[in-house]
Amino acid sequence: MTNHHQRARQLRTSGAALLLTLGFGAAVLIGCQPGEEEECVSLEQYFKEQIWSPVLSQKCITCHNPQGAAKDTQFVLQSSDWTGYLEANLATVERMAKLEYEGEPWLIVKPTTTVEHEGGLQLERGSAEYDAFVELVDRINNPVECEDKPIGDAYFADVELLDEVETLRKASLNLAGRLPTPEEEASVIAGGEEALDLALDDLLREEAFYDRLVEIYNDHFLVDKYLPNVNAIDLLDGADYPNSYWFEAITDDAERNAARRNANTAVAREVTELVAHVVREDRPFTEILTADYTVVNPWSAQTYGVNVNFADPGDPNEYAEAKLPGIPHAGVLTSHIFLNRFPTTATNRNRHRSRMIYRFFLATDILKLAERPIDPSAITSFNPTREDPSCTACHAALDPVAGAMQNWDEAGRYRPPEEGWYPEMFHPGFGDAELPGGDQYNAAQWLAQQIAQDPRFATSQVHIVFQALTGAAPLSEPSDPNAFDYLGRLTAFEVENAELQRIAEAFIESGYDLRVVFKEIIRSPYYRAKNFQPGWSDEQAAGEEAQTRIDEITFLGTARWLTPEMLERKVEAVTGYPWQRNQSGANYLLSYDEYRIFYGGIDSDTIIERMTVPNGIMTNVADRMANEVACWNTARDFTKAAAARTLFPFVEPGFEPEDENGFEIPAATESIRANLQYLHWHLLGERLELDDPEIDRSYALFLEVWRDGKRGIGFGEYEVGLPGDCQANTDFWTGQTLSDAERITQDPNYTIRAWMAVMTYMLADYRFLHE
Repeated sequence: MTNHHQRARQLRTSGAALLLTLGFGAAVLIGCQPGEEEECVSLEQYFKEQIWSPVLSQKCITCHNPQGAAKDTQFVLQSSDWTGYLEANLATVERMAKLEYEGEPWLIVKPTTTVEHEGGLQLERGSAEYDAFVELVDRINNPVECEDKPIGDAYFADVELLDEVETLRKASLNLAGRLPTPEEEASVIAGGEEALDLALDDLLREEAFYDRLVEIYNDHFLVDKYLPNVNAIDLLDGADYPNSYWFEAITDDAERNAARRNANTAVAREVTELVAHVVREDRPFTEILTADYTVVNPWSAQTYGVNVNFADPGDPNEYAEAKLPGIPHAGVLTSHIFLNRFPTTATNRNRHRSRMIYRFFLATDILKLAERPIDPSAITSFNPTREDPSCTACHAALDPVAGAMQNWDEAGRYRPPEEGWYPEMFHPGFGDAELPGGDQYNAAQWLAQQIAQDPRFATSQVHIVFQALTGAAPLSEPSDPNAFDYLGRLTAFEVENAELQRIAEAFIESGYDLRVVFKEIIRSPYYRAKNFQPGWSDEQAAGEEAQTRIDEITFLGTARWLTPEMLERKVEAVTGYPWQRNQSGANYLLSYDEYRIFYGGIDSDTIIERMTVPNGIMTNVADRMANEVACWNTARDFTKAAAARTLFPFVEPGFEPEDENGFEIPAATESIRANLQYLHWHLLGERLELDDPEIDRSYALFLEVWRDGKRGIGFGEYEVGLPGDCQANTDFWTGQTLSDAERITQDPNYTIRAWMAVMTYMLADYRFLHE
């Protein structure tokens, strides 16, 4: 046995105890000595720790699964890849524990072979596993109620969290691409968590938030693939939509190009704009599936040939509900663009679409339900997808949903099959429910209703929002008990999963208000964690329990690498300008011809997963951003009056830290340090005292660059004039030349370049590039 394995086994008891403490409160354990009070162990946790992990998941599920040898028995278990598996399996076990044979539960007589068991002896009487099953039956018959106890009380005790203002700043940048206003900050400082809650309510109703929603869901639906040219409109059938290219009749080139772009964008983003529409209109979020309509803007309405009233027919960002003739709408599921983005073939028979439906709306990766090597030579069945366990592990869940999508052909058109669905496949349906005979032509609508009522729908949307806000997908349960970091990973999974399930329940109770999900995650430690302060001695820090604790919190924190879109919004929010040379120039972080892909972005076509760990190219792009943004915006900011400046409200270009004799100028130094303090908050979100070491380091950089520059100018080594790109000659937004009084082309004191160095330093900082 390796040291890693020894460590995992030695700590398992303490790790389990921690989980029990975190999840289920305090009471008295069965078997404790009189007067000895210990942590309460709920039935759920006991089942998880003592029954599921060591026995059922290792032995029984091989046969007792929905496609295994025991699939037709009353004892069928779900694997851990199935959302809600633990609750489902405990319910099955409870049912079996109450069925008896000669006064003894079937749960025990079967695996001990007291009665015939085709799986043979799996539970030896007198063994520790047997005793655990006996105690489980006793717990089922004599339930103990454990007092609910907030998870964070113990697990997050040594984790430092963002305060209310820091949380609002992070959320504002993430969801609206802006910094909080001074009034918002003052309100939250005065009102604490209650005021933060109100500020989040306002933030989640800004138009920028709905744009962010479109971006979030495109990361999953990937429909922006069709934005170029008329790629989305090209997918429409001319017989169904004969007016799809109506804009080609416009004679004015500019007007025609704008109409073409607006129509194609609306068709391409139909499903993501539906998501935004449902939230904007305060509808239950289940309506993204159950909506008996689609959404169109004034241009795509003409493409589809429908009459819709718009408040502003000239606004391409206004979307309204529309019912397309002959289409039995079921929200996203029946969108032409969604069906084309996740296509099918005559042999695939909607299975790909079914897999995506499970993934997006049921938090289930179908392919993981039977993740194991398959020997094709061992498959001898005539119809293996229904008869061979190697295949039915996935197809029993996949094929019924595929059948419920039977009316939509390979091109995403509504074309009910004339001869019905394939009889050799599992009957169309969902879960245990089969599609009623009379609902054949509205099968997708029936399916949408079934999914909307499934608790996994809420879980799936919580997972999507969690990943959008934290930059990390929810953790998966570790499967190898002998792995060196198993205990830490297990604890991390258990605590995170409990929190996400709590949020899913709050989502359901709110009537499926998606804003509740955003607010709950933002207020949680998973969004607000910023530092770990365990208070260990050197000896404790070197111990195995410390390493286990580190394993637990490895996945916790605010260290997400910003996407190109998020970084661009942050650059503009803190400087007032985007990273581009002029108004007509390419945006370096948003243009596919520049750095959008190189910086880890996606094109929703061939590149569909964002890079979350920076590589050499990405760090070089970040360095260039820091240099150019500092160069372009430092002198530009000084052209404004101090009160109107974004970056340098406390200093002037003439503020030098020392006089000609090298003596400090106190008034100038105080102003410089005050501006550095302001920049640390404005750019990096750090509230520091003036004597903080970080302020000292920033000041030392400013002073060193300034001294070198003054010396270089004095000896004629450096130019007095600023480099051309760093001069402020024109207004960025209008392109108009600034007046002589406003223009800044010279830097005789070298202070502007010293501030450029500070700006570059901060813009390249970890805390600026991450959130």
